[in-house]
Formats: sequence, C-alpha cells, structure tokens
Amino acid sequence: MLGTLDSFAISPRELLLTAYQNVPPAPGREGGTQAPAAPPPEGPGPGGPGAIGGLLPLLLVVVPMLLLLFFSSRSQQKRYAAVIAGLKRGDRVLTQSGLVGRFVEMKDRFAILEIAPGVKVEVLKSSIAGNVDMPGVQASLEKK
Repeated sequence: MLGTLDSFAISPRELLLTAYQNVPPAPGREGGTQAPAAPPPEGPGPGGPGAIGGLLPLLLVVVPMLLLLFFSSRSQQKRYAAVIAGLKRGDRVLTQSGLVGRFVEMKDRFAILEIAPGVKVEVLKSSIAGNVDMPGVQASLEKK
C-alpha cells in the first residue's frame, strides 16, 4: 500500500541538499563529463561603464523634466505679474481663500479690497488669485 501524502513531504533542508547534488544525465542523453571551464582571458578585463555611464540614463530623464518645470513656472509667474499689474480701481478680484471684492489700492506687499460697502480689508498681494471679470476666471467660477 502506498504511503500517505505526509510521507512524501520534504523538509527545506533536504530540498536544499538535493538541489545542489550532481545528478547524472537521464538515460539516452549524452553527457557524463562536462566540458572544462574556459581559461580566464589574459590581461585586464574590459572596464565597466564607470560612474558617469551609470548616471547617464538618469540624467537624460531628470534634466529635461527640471527644465520643463523651471520654464513653465517662469511663464506662469509672468502671466500672474501681468494680471496683478493690470488691476484697476473697481475691478472685482478673487483671493486664494475665496474672498471676492473690489480692488481699491495696491501697496508694496498688500492690496486693499472692498468686500462690502464701507468694509475694506488688507490682503497680501500674493493672495490675489485673479480678476473675476477675466474670461478664464469667470469660466472656472461657473464650473464650481
């Protein structure tokens, strides 16, 4: 009678030992002796890619991405500066916090907005998101 499945279980140690045994070739196959290993080449071996060769693919990916980020943020800053410079007294502006008011005056770092008749607030100039009456800002407000 055949043994149970448990009798065929192999421990990890036995599996490791049998994996590295020199097993003879199957019947009907050639072999028996292995060809001797080739002698090592004479002289120094060929050099590896070196430190720069390993970094080259990384640089080819990272440098264009950094340039793209730099130039796109630069053009965005120019557009923002043009919007801020083009503000006139009475323009409706939107701040980054969502406050909408009429532009009154621009100081060095601050802008004064009138959010209700007689109510003036002073906000950072950098917090102004844009002119509400501009087509791009108007479209983004309508989507929300």
